[in-house]
Amino acid sequence: MAHIPKSWYTIALLFSFLLTTALLQWWQVSEYPKEIWIIFFFSILLFFGVGVIMRSGFSFLMLCIVIGASIGFFRVAETTHETTPEDVEYHAVLRGDRKDKELPRVTLRGYISDEPDRRPMQTKYTVAVDEISVPLVGALRATPLPVQGKILVTDHAFYPPRNYGDEVRVTGILEKPTQIEDFAYDRYLSRYGIYAVIYRGTIETLSGGHGSTRLTTSGSRFFDFLYSLKDRFEYTLNRLLPEPHASFMAGLLTGSRRGIPEHLLKDFQKTGLTHIIAISGYNIAIVIAVISGALFFLPLKWRLLPALIAITFFTLFVGASPSVVRAAIMGGLSLFALHVGRERHSLIAILFAAAAMVFFNPKLLWYDAGFQLSFLSVVGLSFLAPKLERFFRFVPTTLGFRESVQMTISAQLMAVPLIILLFGEFSLIAPLANILVAPLIPIAMIFGFLGTLAGFISEPLGLLIAYPGWGALEVVIRIAHFLAEIPYASVNMEGMRGMYVWGYYGVLFFVIVSWFFYKQITLRSKEVRG
Repeated sequence: MAHIPKSWYTIALLFSFLLTTALLQWWQVSEYPKEIWIIFFFSILLFFGVGVIMRSGFSFLMLCIVIGASIGFFRVAETTHETTPEDVEYHAVLRGDRKDKELPRVTLRGYISDEPDRRPMQTKYTVAVDEISVPLVGALRATPLPVQGKILVTDHAFYPPRNYGDEVRVTGILEKPTQIEDFAYDRYLSRYGIYAVIYRGTIETLSGGHGSTRLTTSGSRFFDFLYSLKDRFEYTLNRLLPEPHASFMAGLLTGSRRGIPEHLLKDFQKTGLTHIIAISGYNIAIVIAVISGALFFLPLKWRLLPALIAITFFTLFVGASPSVVRAAIMGGLSLFALHVGRERHSLIAILFAAAAMVFFNPKLLWYDAGFQLSFLSVVGLSFLAPKLERFFRFVPTTLGFRESVQMTISAQLMAVPLIILLFGEFSLIAPLANILVAPLIPIAMIFGFLGTLAGFISEPLGLLIAYPGWGALEVVIRIAHFLAEIPYASVNMEGMRGMYVWGYYGVLFFVIVSWFFYKQITLRSKEVRG
């Protein structure tokens, strides 16, 4: 029997599952034709039988590929949502060209099941609905009906604020989300299990503090604590720094983008710096780089535990939202890959983590830009960073500066095509902007974080510690504005088709996997000759 390393079987299984799930984005049904399952069944029997009888490693490899593909079909079928009369979105209407006065208003009762998204002019609440009252023609009073599911409610009132776990009554027009220009808003919400919205709702708080009792819909007391801590952190941060620095710092440390001026967001977009103000694998990579740099005097293997503790603390501190948890998992894997130093183990770890999250929710792979960027960042850190090491030899190693820049640039090089697809612009100045900004972001995060913590105790002390962080952000803002003013700093690519970007990544990952297998075969050949 031809000897095939056991790791190849694992890689084939995981990669097949991810690839199949990715392709099924264009064929999502809750029940696939029975012929497909028959083909899978006999293919598994065939490859297993041939593998046992002929002792063929290739047959077992094909067996893993078929099993991975069948799991992909199974999970997509299991997680494809079909609306039933028991679901709240069953009562939602499709607006079309109709006006508000032509649409029925409903009343719902439920619990705020996630952290409120507070913005300057509105607040968005995720409500897990238990009951709906729909007005009926000729009826004096609507009869409440039990329902299930989540909706997104936009509240334009500034007061009173509602909190996570509050029981609320919502009145408004229940609608099905649709695509907004080029933004697939319905798909974006579907990854959170939301299939209905109220764009302008009236909310009444019935009772509060149900986060610890509504475990199935509202989480636990643990998240109550995290969200309140995050609110207090942002409140203290706003007292220490002026705008737009306070909002910028909040974007770096907590992922909050409210309050950032439109002109600054536009400068970031033109210079390819938008990624720095959204919690993703990039921010986790910065945390890793900061800890590794601070512990530069220790051997590499001794930095692993402090870095993992820092990632865990950072994740919990910013609220442990699903996107942050995913970024933390991928960042932890990149850290593992760097410390292990073996591409075989790194690839298996990355594929396993991605497959586990996609198995739980396939929509992450299709519609979650944060997951996609985090995955690409990890691949860049694990495979691209070591290859680029010789290009950064001119960078000083003081305080781990070279390592920080190398990791940041590696993560970004992998993410550029996807960023183009998401934001519709290709920044020609982005490489220069990222190189100039890379050493400043860790400084801003360190002093901003420590200054805000000190601000809990003493505001003057917090101001003193946070001042270098303010200075770093000021330099970043000036760099972004200066570079954005350069003619042809960015090129509009809104017409660029996604197939080109995904084709690029398909070729890239094919090259990575092929290179991995080539190295394994070469290594095996040397062992045999030896």
